This record gives sequence, C-alpha cells and structure tokens, in this order.
Amino acid sequence: MATEAIEQHQKEAMNVETISRRMIDYDLITQRGGPKADALQILEPFRRKLASIEAERIISVIEKTIENLERVTLLPHIADNLSRFSVAIGLELTCALREYIRIEQHLHFAISKLNEEESPEEENQDGKHKVKTKEERVNDVKQLKQALGSSVKSILRLFQGNPSACQVIQVECKARKPPCVSLILALMKLKDLVFGKLLVSPTEDKQKSEFVENIILQDKQNVEIIATLEAELAAAIQDKENEMLKKNEIIRKLKNNLLQLDLFSEDYIRQIKQDAEKQQQADQKDSEGRVVKLQEEISQLRTQLNNLITEHRSSEQALRRRKFKTETEIENWIQKYDADMQEKQDEYEQLVKINKDEGVLLFELEQKIELLELEYIQIVEDRKRKAEEKAAKDEQIYLMGRAAVMIQAFWKGYKVRQLMKSLKKKKKKKKGKGKKKKS
Repeated sequence: MATEAIEQHQKEAMNVETISRRMIDYDLITQRGGPKADALQILEPFRRKLASIEAERIISVIEKTIENLERVTLLPHIADNLSRFSVAIGLELTCALREYIRIEQHLHFAISKLNEEESPEEENQDGKHKVKTKEERVNDVKQLKQALGSSVKSILRLFQGNPSACQVIQVECKARKPPCVSLILALMKLKDLVFGKLLVSPTEDKQKSEFVENIILQDKQNVEIIATLEAELAAAIQDKENEMLKKNEIIRKLKNNLLQLDLFSEDYIRQIKQDAEKQQQADQKDSEGRVVKLQEEISQLRTQLNNLITEHRSSEQALRRRKFKTETEIENWIQKYDADMQEKQDEYEQLVKINKDEGVLLFELEQKIELLELEYIQIVEDRKRKAEEKAAKDEQIYLMGRAAVMIQAFWKGYKVRQLMKSLKKKKKKKKGKGKKKKS
C-alpha cells in the first residue's frame, strides 16, 4: 500500500513539473514572437493629410454626395412647408420646388394607376375614351422618374448658388427620416473609411497586412499552445482526481487495516507509523529537492529570457541606428539631387535666354541677309545687263570693222581691177599704133 502511494505521489510531481515547463515555454514563445512595437501605433496611418490630387478628388466627391444627400433628404419637409421657406430660399428655388411637387404628385398618381386594368385618360373629338396600355403607363412612370431626377438636379444646382438657402435648410436637420439619417451616417463612415485607406500607401498597406497576418499566426499558435496546455491541465486534473480517489481508497483501506492492526498489536501499529513517517520524510526531502531543482531551472530560464531580451533590444537599437543613418543618407542625396537639379535648371534657363537672344540676332541677320541678297541679285543683274550690252557693242564693233575691212578689200579689188582694165586698154592702144606704123 505504501509503495503504491509513493508511486502516485511521484506521478503527480512529474505532471506538475511538465505543466510548469510548458507554461515557461509558452511565456518564452509569446515574448519572443510578440510584436516589438505597439500594434495600435503600427496600424495607425503614417500621414494625416492626403498626398495626391486624385485622393482629394475622391474625398471631395464623397463630401459633395453627402451634402447633396443632406439637401435631397430635406426636400419632402421643405415641400410640405414651402410657404414658410419661400421667402428665405428665394423665388427660383420656390418655383423649382413647386415643379418638383407637381412632378412628384404626377408620379404618385401614375404609380397608383399602374396596376389598374383600364384608366380613362383623354376624350377625343368623337367622344370616345382613349385607354392606355400597361407598357405606355410604365413608360409614363419612367419619364416622370427621369423628370423628377432632372428637377432634383436643378434644385441642387440652385442650392449651390444660394448659400443662405443652404444655411436655412441645415437648421431643419431633425426633419429627416431615420432611413435617410442612417444613409447619411453610412456615407460619412464610408468617407472616413476611404480617407483612412487613401492615407495609407500600398507599401504601408502591405506592411500592415503582413503585420496582421503575423499577429493572426502568433494568435493561432498561442491558441494551439493554450489548447494543448488546457488539455494537459485537464488530463493532469483528471489524473490527480483519479489519484485522489485511489489515495482515498488506500486511506480507507489503511484505516481498516489500522483498525484491524489495533486489534492485533500496538507495537506493530507503532512500527507502521514509524515506517510511514520515514517514508513521508523521504518523500518530503525528495519533493523539496525537486522544488529546489525546479526553482533553479526557472531562474536559469528567466536569466536566459533576460539575456535574449537584452540581445534583441541591442539588435533593435542597431537596426534603428542603421535605419536612421540610411534615412539621413537618402535625405542628403535628395538634397544634393535638388541642388544639382536647381543648378541644371538655372543653367538651362540661362541657355534658353542665350538661345532666345541668339534667335533674335539670327532673325535680324537673316533679314539683313535677305536685303543683301536682293541688292546682290540687283547688282548681278546690272552687271549682267552691262556685260550683255558691252558684248553687243563689241560684236557690233567687230561686225562693223569686219564690214569695213571687207568694203575696203572690195574697194581695193575694184580699184585694182579698174587699174588693170585701164592698163589693158593702154596696151591695146599701143599695139594698134605699132601695127599701123608697120603698114
């Protein structure tokens, strides 16, 4: 019996030791894998203002929609109390609201008559009633809805041009119906949600999603660890209850045995008590030794945990310093780039100015060159004309000289021929005189 009690006590101590070790491992996992920064600070947007024009346009569209919806939801109340608001909102808005009331009444009437089989509409010249079909009535309803929408648009345009009327109807905000108020509040929440989304860049959104995924993964791991520990704790509690039941049964049996042993001998009972006390002292010493050992392990694990925390903090500080150094270098490079670009911009502007001045000078020179070209062409033409005249004169002189030479040559030939003829006549006369003398 005593041996069974010792074994049960050892099992209980081992279960306690296992549970304590699992709890220490869980604390280490949660501290190591936990987020190093505040989750709320990481999930908050880095910016407070919109950085792009497209984002501002989106927010302005939502704000404009909310303003128009606030005004549109008050139109039924204003239409019901038009006589009270007519002076404050002005003549144009009053006429537009009356047109809106008229179209709305026609639309309600058309919708009420839509499900009827026949409805007398007009009486023609023959006195017969013209009956509209269901399709024609549906088309009438569609046209009236379009006209109602156009009327609402024109009323909103008039409200935009009349700020005083907008201030007057804002006072009547309590006249809205609960669905309209819910819709406006939903649009405001949508605006806040879109504004928060637009404040976050894709990189930050990716980082946040990764951070949330890590938290979810750690939470799943923690839940699994907690479930495992709870299961082990429940099993340990069940084992402890079973052991307690066994021990109670053992105690009951021991009491019966003691009662029986009391009948046999007090010495035997004393001996059993001494053995039980010795066993209890031994068990107590063993338990104290185990407790001391567990405490030493706990202190060692705590020291290891503190060392890991210190190491992680030092690494975090080194990474922060490196990040700060990188950001400083990036900022310096940006400033250097801005300075270089400013110098290049100044140089470019100076070159553009020089180019403009040279362009003006080139334009003036081109105009002067055009004038000089005209003068040069005129001078060339004059020279050409004078050369042609000189060539014509030279040719004429040459022809006249040649003609004179030819005339002189002809004249000399003529004179020679005349002289030859006269000489021949003289010779003939001399020969005739000689013959006469001989005879």
